[in-house]
Amino acid sequence: MTLAKGSFGVVVTALCLLIAVEGWLACMHPLARLPVATMEQGELFNSVNCIKKEAGKQSNEPYMVLLGSSLMVAPVVQAESQFRHHPIKRFFERRATACEERLNSLLTRPAKEKVRVFNAAVGGGMASDDYFVARELLQSQTAPAAIVCGVAPRDFQDNLVPGTYSTSAFQVLANYSDLGQLWADKKLTDDKKFDIAFGRLSSLWRNRAEVKSYFGLLSKKIIEKVCPFILFEKYGQTMVLAQQKSGVFPEEVNGTPMAYPGYAIDHYDSLKTSQQYMRSYNPINKRMVEEQFAYFDRMLDLTAKHGVELLVVNMPLSRSNKAIIPPGFYTAYLTRLKDACAQRNIQFVDYNSAVWDGESNFIDTVHIRPEKSIAFIESLMKTVADSPLALALSGAQKQQIGTRPVLQPQ
Repeated sequence: MTLAKGSFGVVVTALCLLIAVEGWLACMHPLARLPVATMEQGELFNSVNCIKKEAGKQSNEPYMVLLGSSLMVAPVVQAESQFRHHPIKRFFERRATACEERLNSLLTRPAKEKVRVFNAAVGGGMASDDYFVARELLQSQTAPAAIVCGVAPRDFQDNLVPGTYSTSAFQVLANYSDLGQLWADKKLTDDKKFDIAFGRLSSLWRNRAEVKSYFGLLSKKIIEKVCPFILFEKYGQTMVLAQQKSGVFPEEVNGTPMAYPGYAIDHYDSLKTSQQYMRSYNPINKRMVEEQFAYFDRMLDLTAKHGVELLVVNMPLSRSNKAIIPPGFYTAYLTRLKDACAQRNIQFVDYNSAVWDGESNFIDTVHIRPEKSIAFIESLMKTVADSPLALALSGAQKQQIGTRPVLQPQ
């Protein structure tokens, strides 16, 4: 009996300690300060938190959010650094003042009541990521008045992404209500389903690989101090990985990605980008396409439920990039986009045109060049000003007669 009571006390103590650790992780976000790569140092976690924090400071002023992948990130961030004339921290400075300047010059609002624009697009984002980010912001205390969502074929078909559960948006923002499709996926083992589901409950479990990486790095540094021999590989000044005493460990992360005026954000060359997209596009994963379009439809329905105006933008791609897409997929993708928007009376604009798909517009066949970025956002903001989003941002009464046409980019 004494042993049973003692065991019960140990279990209770362990549970209390576990709850305390979970609370500390959830409230203090210590993983954001670790010198290794963590989700809390990533673009999605920081962009959402920064937007919610800044949007809440002036809760009476409307704001618009830009969603999408790096195809949206590149022109917005590159134009922003040029507009400010100084480098910006890509993951933390999410106010798109270059977009604001152009949009406010086109909208009819009092001089003191300017519309704010925030960049919530995330590199590598999928359609499911757009849904999770939109839901998080729409359910926040200060919800956006309008949303612009840029999409492209890779957002729905990417063989380099294991599944929706692997994206940063799912890991950071998903909850138990999002596990329905997980249980129906017959390709996932029971162990993997448990791993994903338990990760919704426990932050420690969800980030265990990052914690392990940190303690591994800590162990290496301790061993290095007491051992007279060179044991570990590091990156030196030439960024070559080799055994050396000074340098940076492979798992060590310092600083944050920057965007500099007149320069493109981090990217591969055209050949490597094309090779990467070739793997992403081929072969078509029908299950993934259906799943991502289901999330896209959910985002459209969610914005309608919250009464928030949405503009869906088919982002421009170079002709060479579209040439490596499996035959018929781009046409089917574009038709499905248009139909989904038309069924819900949601505005749609297509940048798949000769004006924008020329090779000279892109740094690597998919990301818009820095010198073209300002022209792109000016065109996009002009489209926003000519759409029903302008009424939502101006605070005017919504009026809609008939169906909304597909806008033509300016």
